[in-house]
Amino acid sequence: MIRSILLFFCLFSLAVPAWAQQTINNCPIQPYTRCPGVNLRGADLSGVNLQGAYLKGADLRAANLKGANLVDAYLYDAKLEGADLSGANLSMAVWTDGRTCGFDSIGYCK
Repeated sequence: MIRSILLFFCLFSLAVPAWAQQTINNCPIQPYTRCPGVNLRGADLSGVNLQGAYLKGADLRAANLKGANLVDAYLYDAKLEGADLSGANLSMAVWTDGRTCGFDSIGYCK
């Protein structure tokens, strides 16, 4: 009986996804992270929640940001050339040129 229970828990633990936080170049990929100047070039950040993230001067060139939550993110002076922002929520984000994006900024800064 004990073996059956142990086997069940072992198999269950393999089926449950790891809840480890993603970190890229010492930058925790999470809301309100502070990673000025971080190199995230070409990173797959699709669907991540970076609400309120401080990414001043970050290199996000060719990054996949499809569907990412960038509400209130600080992107001043960030490099976004070739980044895929389709479906990304940029509402109230500070854009690369210092302007604040509008509330309905999805996929691009309005």
